[in-house]
Amino acid sequence: MQELKQLNVKLHRELYDLILKTGRSRKDVIVDALNMYFDVNMYNQQQEPQQENDISHALIQQLQEKDKQISELHIILQNAMSQNLITSPENKLPWWKSWTR
Repeated sequence: MQELKQLNVKLHRELYDLILKTGRSRKDVIVDALNMYFDVNMYNQQQEPQQENDISHALIQQLQEKDKQISELHIILQNAMSQNLITSPENKLPWWKSWTR
């Protein structure tokens, strides 16, 4: 048999009246309400780490995708720069002459 502890609380009149309207004992209604409260909180606490893991996983995937895109852009930029340097080094003007054109 479980040891029972007493808990004295003062309730708003409206809440007390609702408890009386159920037709059940006040003790049973309050015990059920407290059990439901703690069951919901336990469920929420178990769900939060899962949601955090899902968010972390999604962020890691986004970072990996961005890293891949940056690498591809870096390669494209290197190719473009090397083609410009190879194809027209003699046609390149000094920077100050580009202003006079």
